[in-house]
Parts: sequence; C-alpha cells; structure tokens
Amino acid sequence: MTEGTLPQDHKIAAEGSYVKIHYKTRIPGGPVLKGAGTPEVMDFVTGYLQVIPGLEKRLVGCTAGERHSFTVPPEEAFGEFHEDLVIEKSVEDFHFPPGMKPFAGMELPLITRGGDAPDTVMIKQVKEDTIVIDMNHPLAGKSLQYELIIVEAREAQSTDVCGQWNKDETGQTGCPAIPEIVLGEDPPRDN
Repeated sequence: MTEGTLPQDHKIAAEGSYVKIHYKTRIPGGPVLKGAGTPEVMDFVTGYLQVIPGLEKRLVGCTAGERHSFTVPPEEAFGEFHEDLVIEKSVEDFHFPPGMKPFAGMELPLITRGGDAPDTVMIKQVKEDTIVIDMNHPLAGKSLQYELIIVEAREAQSTDVCGQWNKDETGQTGCPAIPEIVLGEDPPRDN
C-alpha cells in the first residue's frame, strides 16, 4: 500500500486482492440459498478461482463499503446444464465402502483419469440394477442473484494465500480432494 492510501480506497484488482463480503444469494424468484437470516461472510483472493467468475468479475474496480445487487448468469456461475452429463451406470460399476447404501440426492466424490471431470456427482435415482448420476453442478443452468456489501478490500498478503493454491500451466488453482468412491474399475486392494 502506498503512503496516504487508505485500505478502504483499494480498488479490487482482477488478481491479488483480498476481498471480504457479507452477502445473500438466491436463485431469482426462488429461495435464498445463503444468508437468509444473517448475511453470510465470504473472503477470498482474486485470481485464484475461489469464487464463481461472475461474482469476482463484478467486484473488480470496487472498494470497501460499497453495496451491490446483481444477477450472475449461469455461464458465469456454475455453467449451463448439460443433459449428456446425466448418465446411467450399472450398480456393479460402483465400489461403495462396506455398509454404505446409495440413495437419491447422495453426493459422491469421483475419481477419474481425465482432468475435465467433476470432483463430485449426485445420485439422481437408484434402480434395481443401475444408478443414475448427474455430473452437472447442482446449480448448473441457474442464475444467481446477489445482494452484498464489501467489508474489506486490500492487496493480498502472503498469509492470505494458501500454499496449495499454486497455479498450474493452465492457470487453474485449487486443493486436491480426497476421493472415496471409485467408478468403473476395481479399487486397489491391500495385501
């Protein structure tokens, strides 16, 4: 921060700004998803894909103390809904831990060989011999309406950035998930 610049004067940059907001979000015309009673608190560092792109994009250039209301379209939130990502697989393709019974609405971590697959899938239906899973995000195809106030905006410090947020060659960041369910092949066995 340069001398004479107050923290509340920091304009949020596309990369490297620490941002803290109090917010409420809902599907337009639908239920409040977060912040119904008391506003939710969220903090993040811009440029690290910690929040949906449409939220981060709309805060760039803003400063602490500002209030905003806006709607983020699906393509800037959790993406469009893709019918081809709803698939039916044989129960035998799933390797659940002993005692675990699948049910509609159950979210499963997923291990795949491809980097484009989601981290989790949702069971839509359990049939006698098959399970229907949805690899879309639960909010895919939905716009999100935000009401928020920017509580803090400043340059990010090294203590604000998680050591696991290193960007790879594609610019993607994130922390690895711990998978539990294997789909499509037998899990490794301990000898």
